[in-house]
Amino acid sequence: MKELKKLWISMFVFFPFLVMAQTSTVKVEVPTPEPLENYNFVLGTQGIGGKYKFTKDSYLVEQAKQIRGLGSNILKISVSKQYHKIYPDQFKDPNIKTTLDLVKIKQDFREVLDMDFKYIFMWVHTLTNAKWNDGITETEKKAFYNEMYDYTTYLLKRYNKSGKTFLIGNWEGDWLLHGMGNKKLVPSETKIAGMTEWFQIRQQAIDDAKRDTKHKNVEVYHYIEVNLALKGMKGEKCISESILPNVDVDFVSYSSYEISKRSQGYENVYKDVAPVMDYIESKLQPKEGLPFSRRVWIGEYGFKVVKGNFEEQAGRSKDVMLASIQMKLPFCLHWEMYNNEYEKNGESKDMSLISAEGEKKPIYFIHNDYFIQMNNYLKAYKKANKKYPTNDEFYTKAFDVLKTIEFNN
Repeated sequence: MKELKKLWISMFVFFPFLVMAQTSTVKVEVPTPEPLENYNFVLGTQGIGGKYKFTKDSYLVEQAKQIRGLGSNILKISVSKQYHKIYPDQFKDPNIKTTLDLVKIKQDFREVLDMDFKYIFMWVHTLTNAKWNDGITETEKKAFYNEMYDYTTYLLKRYNKSGKTFLIGNWEGDWLLHGMGNKKLVPSETKIAGMTEWFQIRQQAIDDAKRDTKHKNVEVYHYIEVNLALKGMKGEKCISESILPNVDVDFVSYSSYEISKRSQGYENVYKDVAPVMDYIESKLQPKEGLPFSRRVWIGEYGFKVVKGNFEEQAGRSKDVMLASIQMKLPFCLHWEMYNNEYEKNGESKDMSLISAEGEKKPIYFIHNDYFIQMNNYLKAYKKANKKYPTNDEFYTKAFDVLKTIEFNN
């Protein structure tokens, strides 16, 4: 969202105003994680940024533990050059010059990757000095490729036979292409060509590493995240319209604020969002061997609290969840576990499952209840049928379960 968008743009332009991160004196329990069935629960959240925490663990580790304790087997984090600003207790180390360096040197990153999450999403740009904005030189091409190849190889070897799926992508790409907030800007052909090549280099490096590295029961995929798809639907220049058709990418994530906030009621959200997801998916080149029936998902959605109305926030979030399940998207990720969004006056937008005051909000209990019920369903189904349900059976059950969940504990 806005505050985090500025943080990512700062990689290229400026550093934003940051709210002081702090450890709260409030005691908040980190639930002991229950064993989870080996299945994609679709819904999830993310632990990106650090403004507050409640334990002696780092901002990154504590949020990961909260997400796992919530009952989720999906984690989304940032692995970027700004690691020491996004997670402010991760002090900058001059020896870290690539993504692989970061994960090897910073123990907290290894710790969360080692946790028993089945799906791990990562914002990965580059920790090298290579840039794509003004065209990519041969030296930059090599830096981009080697960094991604080496990191993918590391993941495949370290997590061989783990059952994990790693999904490597970018933060809201249209802001990188347009400049933050510049929806009306027409991106230059130079930037379009540079971004297209950057994405393709990353995809090729991942594909090559998978080809060259012996591995079993572990996967790494590449996704592109877009956030101005409505421009593309009007035939205007953006990633969806101008870049996706020219990149052999695995998947696309949609940061959906431009459309998911327009209406209330899951039927209306479905009517708004489904055509956008279909449009994005129509721009993808055919690709065999991918694990999901659809190649697009909602990588971000969320709602700030207005006048203390947490029930409205929960209800609107539930609408997006239901619509996503109705569309049979592989993932729908809520923004986020701990709030990272503040107004200019420092007031919290409360876009979180747990507030800075340590309060578990209604949207927390919707997720928690869903995970518990769906895990029990999968366990019982497998016991009775000696196998897991089909995707269609899972989505039908997930929709029915979620629809009945109330907004409180």
